[in-house]
Amino acid sequence: MLIRWANENDLPAWYALATEVSLIFQHPADMGTDSEFISYAKSKTGKYEALTAVDYMSGNNMGFIGFSRTNNRISWFAVSERYRGKGAGDRLLKTALRQLDTNKDITVNTFCDGYPQGTAARALYKKYGFTEEKPIIHDGPPRCEMTRPASNEKRGRSFHYRYPEFIKKAQQEELCPACNREPTPSGMVLIEENDNVWIVGEYPGQGQLFGKMFMMPKKHTFHFEDMPEADAAAFMNEVQRVGKALRKVTGAVKINYEMHANTGAHLHIHLFPRYLNDDFPSAPIDYRLSEPAPYESYEEYLLFIEQMRKEINQ
Repeated sequence: MLIRWANENDLPAWYALATEVSLIFQHPADMGTDSEFISYAKSKTGKYEALTAVDYMSGNNMGFIGFSRTNNRISWFAVSERYRGKGAGDRLLKTALRQLDTNKDITVNTFCDGYPQGTAARALYKKYGFTEEKPIIHDGPPRCEMTRPASNEKRGRSFHYRYPEFIKKAQQEELCPACNREPTPSGMVLIEENDNVWIVGEYPGQGQLFGKMFMMPKKHTFHFEDMPEADAAAFMNEVQRVGKALRKVTGAVKINYEMHANTGAHLHIHLFPRYLNDDFPSAPIDYRLSEPAPYESYEEYLLFIEQMRKEINQ
């Protein structure tokens, strides 16, 4: 099952689902042909405020969810009857909540307790922390507003949480923090800059690994597969050159390479030195671990930076 942004090509399937659930919603007419709903669906697909679950095998749309960042609420949610009980609703709601502000209350209008067709939806909302209920005056089955109280959830800066802002920076060089030389986080030191790359050291170092660093191509790139072949070859030649120097300077058994652009909207590759005594035998590196620093002092980190500068220029 794939959870992705709904787009204009998905609109016919969304309209069909709206028609299917019109009776459950007790809509006075066919919701799928209602001009107000059609306008709503088009607006949501244009603003990255609608998700769909797609069956990999058939390519069919299993369900849709719409939400509002402005109002911090879930505004439309349904899964086709033929796909219920397969986890589509759970994944859609979980993903939609990532796009909303959990430091504020999140609301949803749904059916009240006692309406059989709304039992599954209510249970799912409760699973994800919606508790408080307020009756809503509405024609048709009784409805209520459920609220997910604000929390102090800490989030990263990846596209999972701020997609519209992130993708703008990824697609437009003039908005890219790296291309505009915005200040780097404390502890990052530029080891070398040339026509092809930036080579950067990190303190204290992800994974608590001595010598952990990263490299970025000078030309703005988001998808590696879209990078021109000559540029990709030049970039990887630089990575190979630096990796060879890093293994020599650190004494690492192996260098692991991870190419990302999940939190920074400019492609970069992480270099993780691996050691006999590192904390991840037979396991992937936990980049969230950084303390205590793998260096005896900050001066030792600066010594590593200087040794790398000398070695990569041999």
